[in-house]
Amino acid sequence: MKIRHAATHRMRCLLRTSMMVAPVMTVLLLPSSSFAQAARPASRIKKPLIYQVGNAVHINAEGPRPLLQALDALQGKYGWMVDYEDPQYPAGSDAANPPALPQRRHANLSNSTRESFSVEFSAGPAPDSTPDESSVLAAVVDAYNQGNASGQFELRNKNERQQAGRFAVVGIGVHGQNDEVISQQPILDRAITLTSESRTAEQTILLICQKLSEGSNLPVTAEIAGSLRARGKVVAGGTGVPARTLLSRALPDKTGWRLLYDASGKRYELRVAELRRD
Repeated sequence: MKIRHAATHRMRCLLRTSMMVAPVMTVLLLPSSSFAQAARPASRIKKPLIYQVGNAVHINAEGPRPLLQALDALQGKYGWMVDYEDPQYPAGSDAANPPALPQRRHANLSNSTRESFSVEFSAGPAPDSTPDESSVLAAVVDAYNQGNASGQFELRNKNERQQAGRFAVVGIGVHGQNDEVISQQPILDRAITLTSESRTAEQTILLICQKLSEGSNLPVTAEIAGSLRARGKVVAGGTGVPARTLLSRALPDKTGWRLLYDASGKRYELRVAELRRD
């Protein structure tokens, strides 16, 4: 009886001990689960394309055509109408992987090559001031050119439409294999000849593209917004006139273009549309 009583007593002690240990093990496991959650890397907060803090305006552009992104952002914020022209990116280049043609109205899609650059400028004496367009555009283009960019651009002031402050950002070269800049003649710098007669804007644009294709052996096609096709006729022509000048004369006010180069197809696409402020 003593032996049985002693055994029974030991069993009760073991049961009592196991019941006490189990909750302790459960409590010890909870912190490890919480630690695993805390150890997960925090997701990177993406900065907006353009934002303002006080008098300082910041642009952080990233994508296959970040300079065009920046110009679109400035158009949306200030209503600046700036035309844009790609250089001829070399296909298969190690130094500059060419962007693919973007989808319409989304100028930085359909391309795996991504570049980025940042620039900051002052809005003026007050946060709600409008900065000088020429100075800001020059700073934006310079910031892009100074970065790890595949193309090189310059800012041009155009006076063809007798409009103050009408600018174009024009591709003038690309980086070679040794990171040297290979200069190019922009295709819209080419002199062409058109007879001066009354045509629709669409007819004039298509004729300009035809002349450029014939003179450069580089296909140039046009995509024209439907709202421009219903406009009245214009008279634009001349002998040995830069294509950019004739194009500017053919377009109504508040319209502009994006001349985009497809390196894989070795062709240009001229996209003409009304430029709107967001």
